[in-house]
Formats: sequence, structure tokens, C-alpha cells
Amino acid sequence: MPVNEKLWRKRREEAYKRLWEDLEIGYLDEDLLDILLEFFKRPESYTTSSCSGRIVVVDSHMPWERRDATIIFKKHAPISLDEIKDLLKQPVLYRLWLVASGPIIHVVTLTAKEALKVLRIAREAGFKHSGVMSASRKGYLVELRTGIRLAVLLKTPNGLVVNEQGLNEAVKAVNEALIEGKKRLNRLLEALHRHSIK
Repeated sequence: MPVNEKLWRKRREEAYKRLWEDLEIGYLDEDLLDILLEFFKRPESYTTSSCSGRIVVVDSHMPWERRDATIIFKKHAPISLDEIKDLLKQPVLYRLWLVASGPIIHVVTLTAKEALKVLRIAREAGFKHSGVMSASRKGYLVELRTGIRLAVLLKTPNGLVVNEQGLNEAVKAVNEALIEGKKRLNRLLEALHRHSIK
């Protein structure tokens, strides 16, 4: 099924407008701005929902579950031990997980050729878990992922499962994972510059 170019261009204009609106209201993850703009400089690409990487504390059965999960803390920057200690005082419904996840960027391309170019650029920058998620009249949806993910169980309804030293090490590890994701974002920006369309 061929991409409807008129529809694609309309959606691209809407996405560009929404990017600036999101920036103005503080909804846009500012660490991504330069990268998102680089994609918009490519005539056959635009971005939709994206995240520069984050650390969350979630109350759920398993850290990957969304159903019945409650995010009680979220930050796109390194965290402190005190921030997590305060959360541990709250009661837990299922299990309390400390989770770091790497960047995720969604790019919609007009052509399959552009989708493959975007994938090559992303993989060059360390986004090894990237792929084309769908192809439709709306375009080719490419998801860029690093594969960075770390989850640590902190607490159950029966009490804490980490001691002070364990908590300290967990905070250190999720911060390191987050920072590695930010480094790969920098590499992605550099790769986009190298492969920019003149």
C-alpha cells in the first residue's frame, strides 16, 4: 500500500507545530530538541512521541507491565539517594521497582528507502534495538531504541528488599544507565550531522 504523500505532509506539519507547542508548555523533553529538529531537516522524515531516557519508580507486579501499574516518580535526569528514600516510606500495592530506560525516538518516513537510512544512522550511533514498526498509508514508523533498560526491585507489601548499601548501588547503577543513554543521544546527533541532506 503506497504512502499517501499529501496526508503524510499534513501530518508532518502538524507534528512540527506540536513540537514547538510542547516545548512552550514544558511538555517536550528538552534533551531531544536538537535531534528532533535534525529529523525535521530531512525532507522525508519527521518525529512523533519521543523520550531522551528516564528513571521511574513504579508500583506494579513486574517492571514492564502497564496494566494496574502506577508511576510514582519520573525524572529525565540523574536521581539522588534521598529522592528514592522518601518514596520508600509510602505503602506499596504490588511491588516497587526502580527502572532506568534509554532513549526512544519515533520517526515517520515517507519512503522505505528513507526508513532504512534512518535505521542505519541510528544503529551507527548505538541504537541497536531499532526497527520499522509499521508501514501504512500514513508512512513508515521507525522506532529507535538503544536497548538500555535496568530494573531493581526495592519493596513489596511485606517490606524493603534492599538495604542501605544495596539502595545506594541501585541508584548509582540507574544513573549510569541513564547517562549512557544520553551519550548515545549525542552520538545520534553527530551521526545525523554526518548524514545530513545537503
